[in-house]
Amino acid sequence: MQIADTHTHLYFTSFDRDRNEVIKRNKKSGIDLEVQIGVDEITSIAALDLAKKHDHMYCTLGVHPCDTENCFHPNPQYLPQGFGNYKLQAQNFDELFSLFEKLTEQNPHKIVGFGETGLDLYHKNTPELFQLQKDIFRRHISLSRKFEKPIVIHGRNSQKEMLEFLSREINPGIKASKIPGLGKVTGVIHCFSEDTEYANIMTQKYGFYLGIGGVATYPNARKVREAIVSTPIEFLVTETDAPFLVPQGHKEQTKRNESSFLPEVVTLIAELKKISQEECAEILFQNARKLFQIPPG
Repeated sequence: MQIADTHTHLYFTSFDRDRNEVIKRNKKSGIDLEVQIGVDEITSIAALDLAKKHDHMYCTLGVHPCDTENCFHPNPQYLPQGFGNYKLQAQNFDELFSLFEKLTEQNPHKIVGFGETGLDLYHKNTPELFQLQKDIFRRHISLSRKFEKPIVIHGRNSQKEMLEFLSREINPGIKASKIPGLGKVTGVIHCFSEDTEYANIMTQKYGFYLGIGGVATYPNARKVREAIVSTPIEFLVTETDAPFLVPQGHKEQTKRNESSFLPEVVTLIAELKKISQEECAEILFQNARKLFQIPPG
């Protein structure tokens, strides 16, 4: 089986001690496509560095909503391996997104999207931070439109706010061809953990994919599994969010997630869709290629 991990953070320090071994395990488990997701300047550069080193890896550039406030003051404790002496190239968001544009122009085949970006009202909820998150979200959307690449959307404790934001910023009723510079925005709802109604809006109204990972395997994730059943499989992709969100079947062995655990998620989706694991994996793999516009080979 070929399996795609459309959302992973292999550059995180928790992989420093055995990153090469993890990559080998991933490949042995059928992981033939990995998208490394950036969350600020340094991690975006680190994600691109990994993508350049491995043929089956690609990356996105972005600013996580929880990193918007401290984007230009990274915590030395969490710096990716080899980036201890890295000097930020950007001192503000204008400079950072100009850097993202430059990198995308230089690496059009390895940089396959933007984000993760979005709205997070779980960790901290203030009017100032919420406004900043929306401003940065808009910048990602602009990059998506300019380069015709998808956005990776993070949302937590923000379902109502997300729907309001998208209805204003991404109007599916507007024909992009009639408005210069307004390309169609595609993307994926990372770590989908909502219900069927939300899934229907995101897939049918906006054409977004749903990122399905370890959360769907948890005993209390009944609504997520119901959403998977009701959502056409062509809108589903697999992800880990590694090193986070270990699938249920591996929780007793480790607290660190990795792409090699994805067969458990594929098995779950196959069971819910009542198709073979092999057929399910193939469909999900091709969905990932389509989402990120990655050609075969």
